[in-house]
Amino acid sequence: MSSTVISRALVCATLALASTAVLCRESQSTLSCETAKVERTALGQAPKGARRVEKHVLEVITAKGAKRFVDKPPYEEMGGLRWRYCGYAPQAKAHLIERMDEDFYSGDLLFDDTGRLMHAGHTVLFSPDEKEFLAIEQEDGVDGENWTVYDAAGKAKWKGYAGTTAKVDGIDSVISTFDHPQWNNQSKLTARFVCTSSKTHGVVTLSRSPSGNLSWRGHVKCS
Repeated sequence: MSSTVISRALVCATLALASTAVLCRESQSTLSCETAKVERTALGQAPKGARRVEKHVLEVITAKGAKRFVDKPPYEEMGGLRWRYCGYAPQAKAHLIERMDEDFYSGDLLFDDTGRLMHAGHTVLFSPDEKEFLAIEQEDGVDGENWTVYDAAGKAKWKGYAGTTAKVDGIDSVISTFDHPQWNNQSKLTARFVCTSSKTHGVVTLSRSPSGNLSWRGHVKCS
C-alpha cells in the first residue's frame, strides 16, 4: 500500500453486498463499488478530477498526474476487462476503481498523493488505527467471498475464503460463511459467522497465535 497514512474517515455506509453486509462505525473508512451504482455521481468525488475520456477509457487525476484505465474487449458482461470509478476516501486519500472480468469482481486502489496503484477489492474497509485494511472480492462461480487483510505497506497479512469449509462425503463443502466485517476498538478484524446447516451464528475475530500466524478465533462447531 502507499506510504500515505490511512486516517479515520467520518463517512461510513451500510454496504448491501450479494452475500455480505458491511457494517462500520463512524470512525472507520469504507469504499465500496456495491454502493456506487452511478459512476457519474462517483466521479464528482475525485478531488483533482476524474472523467470518461472515451466510453471505454477512464481517467483519474492524481498529484502525480493522470492515470488511465482502459477496458479490454469484448465489452460485455461475460468477457473482457471493465473499469468503473467507485469513489474517493478523503482521509485515506484513495480512489477505488472497480475491476470486472470473467473471473473476478474486484477493484484497485489508486492513492492520490503518490499515484500508486494496488490491487484491493470491490469493497475496502480501513482499520481505525490507520495500519490495515480489508479488501473483499468475489470469484466467479464461488459461493462466498475472498477476503484479504493488507498492512500499510501493501503486504497481505491474511488471505482466504470468508468462511469455513470441510470435506463432506469426500466433497469440499461450505460449513459456514462470514459477513458483517468490522474493526473493533483494538483494531482487530471481526465478522459474524453463520452455519449453513443450522441457524447457529456468532462472532469470530482474526487474531494472532503464539506462533505469529493469523487465524479466526471464536467459531463454534456447526451441527
